[in-house]
Amino acid sequence: MNREEVFYYEILLTLGYSSEYDEWLNTYLKTEDPLSDIVLDLAWCGADKEKAISILRKYRLEESVDEENVCNRIRLFLKNAYHAKQLNKEQVATAMYAVASHIGGSGDFDTKVWGDMFCFDEYYSMAKEGIISWEKFDSVFFDYLDFGIPCDEKKIWNSFKKPTFFERIKQFFKK
Repeated sequence: MNREEVFYYEILLTLGYSSEYDEWLNTYLKTEDPLSDIVLDLAWCGADKEKAISILRKYRLEESVDEENVCNRIRLFLKNAYHAKQLNKEQVATAMYAVASHIGGSGDFDTKVWGDMFCFDEYYSMAKEGIISWEKFDSVFFDYLDFGIPCDEKKIWNSFKKPTFFERIKQFFKK
């Protein structure tokens, strides 16, 4: 069991994907002989997911982790869930934000690795409110989700038309 794997399942469990975690743990319970200390600790947690998250976090923090690898695995998990219609666009964007928030506040994590996940929820809200177009959002969102291409903010903000005074008043009264 490596630290990246532990971090990945810690995040999935935090997001509420306990069946994936349970399947992973059961594989170790069936194949490890003798059972490692962490597998035993996790097995003793039973259905207490908060305790399991705590054990996973403690084990992960003992050594450094390839966060880029973990981020990519999470991205692929969300991509597969989206294309299997288990999650919609909003749920994926919200999950990305939750992942980045789990890592820490915007100043606590490596923005090169987790920054895109952190901001897609905000970009989704901006598209929903009409501040940016859905076309621009979809372009950067699916580049990232499907191919891991970092968010190109220029794609979102180029040719951004600042609303006129009357357009802002009109938007204000729509709410």
